[in-house]
Amino acid sequence: MLNHNLITYHQAEHHLPNAEIHPAAVKIIDKLVSHGFDSYLVGGAVRDLLLGLHPKDFDIATEATPEDIKHIFKGKCRIIGRRFRLAHVYMGSSIYEVATFRGSDPGDRVMKKGQIIRDNVFGTVDQDAIRRDFSCNALYYDIHEQTILDFAHGVLDLKKGELRLIGNPNLRFIEDPVRMLRAVRFHAKLGLDLTPEMKQDIINNRTNLRNVPTARLFDEAVKMFHCGNMEIAYQVLVELKLFQMLFPAAAKIAAQEPIWESFLLNAFGNTDERIKNGQSVTPVFLTACVLWLEFLPIYRELLDEGKNSHDALHEAATRVMIRQRDYLMIPKAIQNGVRQMWMLQLRFKKMFGKGVYGTLHHPRFRAGYDFLLLRQSVNKDLSPKAEFWTNIQSMSPEGIKSLIFGKKVKRKKLSDDL
Repeated sequence: MLNHNLITYHQAEHHLPNAEIHPAAVKIIDKLVSHGFDSYLVGGAVRDLLLGLHPKDFDIATEATPEDIKHIFKGKCRIIGRRFRLAHVYMGSSIYEVATFRGSDPGDRVMKKGQIIRDNVFGTVDQDAIRRDFSCNALYYDIHEQTILDFAHGVLDLKKGELRLIGNPNLRFIEDPVRMLRAVRFHAKLGLDLTPEMKQDIINNRTNLRNVPTARLFDEAVKMFHCGNMEIAYQVLVELKLFQMLFPAAAKIAAQEPIWESFLLNAFGNTDERIKNGQSVTPVFLTACVLWLEFLPIYRELLDEGKNSHDALHEAATRVMIRQRDYLMIPKAIQNGVRQMWMLQLRFKKMFGKGVYGTLHHPRFRAGYDFLLLRQSVNKDLSPKAEFWTNIQSMSPEGIKSLIFGKKVKRKKLSDDL
């Protein structure tokens, strides 16, 4: 129990902007409270509002069980999860996560080598607070009283600009090793400092990531990719030896060859800029960038063995994806998108004939073109190719036709190399 540590902040003290809370989240909380269940806005939404940010997600914590929630929101609720059962409440086109307070009794909790495999033990709000990962996520906002319940001094840590883990790191990072990746993401996204002690705790516990399902690790990698400050996150991941836990081959190559680290930093920086400008991003792009470091030497080795460029590309891509399975499970749809981006690098070499039209209208042309520009940033030999595909996008149909079907010139035999 943590009641003796509870600090209650009133509106005049915390100044949380109530107008920023989505009306649907307020409606869900109102309905739960009207049925007699204590319910709060919790975690990231409260944290971000206090930091002056604009949260996209508004998670709710309540004493109502998943079955209670489903009964209250008939037809608009689905219970999900085996490891952690919670409710998804549908409001219009949006989904709101409603979680029951987690308890501290063993109950239905299943542990394996210190890691939580299943945890559907329900409890009270103060028990729920100490089960959360970081102090800044253990904040509960009562929308009716307009008070913040702070069980772990999260508000003070936010004022100090520090990210602090709740509990013993050697237990909490084993319970759920993904917390180490979340720590880096919060540092990069929110600017909250990681203390030297936490950094060392992460380094000491990093190998526990091998106990996490590889599909879940990929989800966390994507969240990191799109946190808006992946360039910063990457540098911390390298410092804490976490990047090598996710992408071991790319980490080794980038450490040995500065040109490839520059390539990754450019890729991450470009994606960060797109996010800041409100442009769309896809996990295919950065996945293709990171895995390219491992792919390229395999591709060239296959060419040396006599494979043609098309077969070498697909075989090299397959080898990379198979090797990566031991560390991250990349969904098939993402794998296919990566292959298409890489195949476009071959097609970009053909700057004449009807094939130019097919390349220009390829569904992944834009991502493939951006990837070509990234490659050109570390390999100036690609400049003529990058210039051609840059200029042709702004040309009229007549201009394109004249360019690619113009006067007969002797074409050089295209090399198979990318």
